[in-house]
Amino acid sequence: MSSLSARVACIWGANGISGTAMIDLLIEQSSNEWNHIICISRRPFQLDIKDNRIDFISIDILNATADEIVNELEKVNGQTITDVFHYTYIEKKDEDELDKANKILLEKALDTCVKIAGKTIQTFSLQTGYKYYGVHKSKDDLAKLPFIEDAPRHKGSNFYFTQEDLLKDYAEKYGWKYIITRPATIIGVAKGNFMNFAVTIALYATIQKELSQPLLFPGNEKSWNRISDHSTASNNARFQLWTVLNKNIHNEIFNIANGDLVRFRDLWPKIENYFNIPHHEQILNENEVQIKLAEYMPKNKDGWIRIAQRENLDEKAFDYATWAFADGSLKSSNDRYGDLSKARQFDWTTQVDTFDGYVQCFDRLKQLKVIPS
Repeated sequence: MSSLSARVACIWGANGISGTAMIDLLIEQSSNEWNHIICISRRPFQLDIKDNRIDFISIDILNATADEIVNELEKVNGQTITDVFHYTYIEKKDEDELDKANKILLEKALDTCVKIAGKTIQTFSLQTGYKYYGVHKSKDDLAKLPFIEDAPRHKGSNFYFTQEDLLKDYAEKYGWKYIITRPATIIGVAKGNFMNFAVTIALYATIQKELSQPLLFPGNEKSWNRISDHSTASNNARFQLWTVLNKNIHNEIFNIANGDLVRFRDLWPKIENYFNIPHHEQILNENEVQIKLAEYMPKNKDGWIRIAQRENLDEKAFDYATWAFADGSLKSSNDRYGDLSKARQFDWTTQVDTFDGYVQCFDRLKQLKVIPS
């Protein structure tokens, strides 16, 4: 018999990198603490997990009505939800389309939660990110370093501004505690979801090794030397769960990162080493990138097919990889890192090593048969 105080989680975007990390963490908790984990995503459940606390709902959140989602949640006791974790995201090139689509995703989740469990929900946790600080915009739009949670907003639209304001409105109206977390570049793995810098680099390295080619850095001298921070998905999940359960934390916004500052000039030789690729002296231009993955990789797809067939890997991994996303991540020469003082003030003391996060990610890709073991 489960305890009356046991909590019920509802994870939106459960198949993504962050949703996967939260599921991994919740199934480690005792069923006296978390006795039901409801997962919602567009694609069927991707994780190979056997835990009878998990119920999975596969539904197209963008195109389904709130009532249709409520109907699915009723079948799995959705009226008992106590804590919501929101990770859904849709990529759009146009800023206004990006804002509109991601507003709909969150609004749909909020409206559904109100209808099914408005009075039992205690906390709604929303993950946004450093795009709040304008890292995807021009230098004029970039917040001052280090990024602090109450930094002034840049001009123009930003879908994270919209989402954060929306959550605050609903939380105030329905008496929920809200937590907003803003991670940096996320390192993690989700099966079939490779919009992730570390996964893209792993595929690139695998092909370069096959071709006996050096691991050219897909950026310029400025991005090679820039200071940035990363956020390992498992650490983000631990922090998010900790904030939800922390009785001293109410309606707060936090940066969450690993706590170490890194430069690619230090990370890159370690990545070469991991993949047993001979160290190569990078010849970098101040502004011009050395190699564009979005142009280079499609020309070498044959090499990938050869590896995948020989090693019995997931051939589709190449098509999931976001070469342009990786190029975009390295396009900016601006330093980018957040201040973790606020999390520290609430006694969050954890620091994790960023390269260890890459290793965890690469090791899991081997287990998933995405790259050769």
